[in-house]
Amino acid sequence: MASRTEQLMQDIRKMPIFHQLVPMEAGIGWPMPRRAGGQVYVTLPFYGFLWTPEQRSWTLFPPISTITVQWSNLVPVEYVDLRYSRPWPEGQGDSPVGTFPHDAVAALTREQYEQDRSELLTMYDELFDTLVLNKALPPFWNRRFGQLLRRFLEPALEPYYRGLAPKFFAQFLSFGDSETEPIVRRG
Repeated sequence: MASRTEQLMQDIRKMPIFHQLVPMEAGIGWPMPRRAGGQVYVTLPFYGFLWTPEQRSWTLFPPISTITVQWSNLVPVEYVDLRYSRPWPEGQGDSPVGTFPHDAVAALTREQYEQDRSELLTMYDELFDTLVLNKALPPFWNRRFGQLLRRFLEPALEPYYRGLAPKFFAQFLSFGDSETEPIVRRG
């Protein structure tokens, strides 16, 4: 059975806002939590990708947009077109930035990849539900979540993630070895 987060990532493609504003071929990135006005929100980034047969990999492009939904009811509350707002420095945003699969997942069997990805998405549910209750998760949980997030987050997209949700990724990616600086200009 799919976690609520995984179901959201599947169902967002069926929403009219997605059909109207996001290219159908866009990839869905890792969720980013946000708390505002006593509510918990989930922001999903969408990025471009293109199959490269000669390399047998996907060429990744920076995020092109985000959709934010309220966690309690999964109703969209915000759409941001990153191609218009251009939060990256000039010249970064249209060119390829890396490939998938990256080293941390390339050696995994399909079964192990799907099992660990499912664990991470289930942990996202726990994170969002705990944020709703305004409680804290134990250190061992934070460490495991951070390890899984570090494994699955595409290194080429890390600076963009860090720019879009700096506090979240600073907290959880500290369980890995990358110290990539965000490339998004913050107002």
